[in-house]
Amino acid sequence: MTLLELRNVQKKYGDYAAIDDFSLSVQEGELRCLLGPNGAGKTTCMDLIVGRQRVSGGQILLRGEDTTAQAEHQIVRRGVGRKFQVPAVFKELSVRDNLEVAFGRNKDPFRNMAVFKRSAGIARFDEVMEMIGLHDRRYAIAGLLSHGETQWLEIGMVLMQNPSLLLMDEPTAGMTERETYKTSQILNALKGAHTLIVVEHDMSFVREIADVVTVMHQGKLLAQGTIQEIEAHAKVKEVYLGEEGIH
Repeated sequence: MTLLELRNVQKKYGDYAAIDDFSLSVQEGELRCLLGPNGAGKTTCMDLIVGRQRVSGGQILLRGEDTTAQAEHQIVRRGVGRKFQVPAVFKELSVRDNLEVAFGRNKDPFRNMAVFKRSAGIARFDEVMEMIGLHDRRYAIAGLLSHGETQWLEIGMVLMQNPSLLLMDEPTAGMTERETYKTSQILNALKGAHTLIVVEHDMSFVREIADVVTVMHQGKLLAQGTIQEIEAHAKVKEVYLGEEGIH
């Protein structure tokens, strides 16, 4: 079943088209990787999906319903979560407190923490802690976590709301090889129960997680297919991977 569909989407800034007649269809439970050189339009595409920016033309549909004109908070309530490249955690709070704050959708963190105290919040906390593997760090102050642990905590914060669609912008940026491997395990475990769109540059990581790869170039769709098909694609090699590919 199609969860997300972009139909001939455009995003213009004056005469410049950051997204130019771009279409995309993502199936429920799929992990889609979005690749492309800098300036290809990947992050702008994510912004449009979640309502952070408005499209200049075309349609965005979530489970067949047009969300093109909806505000960001409305789209979030429809089950769309977003993790940015730079983690946004409360550094002075513990891991547990960060997850409590993220459980509700109110702007007031204290109201969210009050909602968390109900059994549903505690049960979700246990599930998320299992997913991100930070059980032994639950009382650690977030500002003292390693870079990888901070990234996993933010993934956990998004997961506290149990989104059906999870958008991630370069989740392995700055990670060690060991941290990157653990992140691939986390994302692979989320597939099926969640649908994921991941913007990433690390091709070895993409090989580990992607069901389907979409490559953008100058705001347009350049290529789409399995990782093997993408790495063998002549035009992708020319504009992104290089003639020898990325290993």
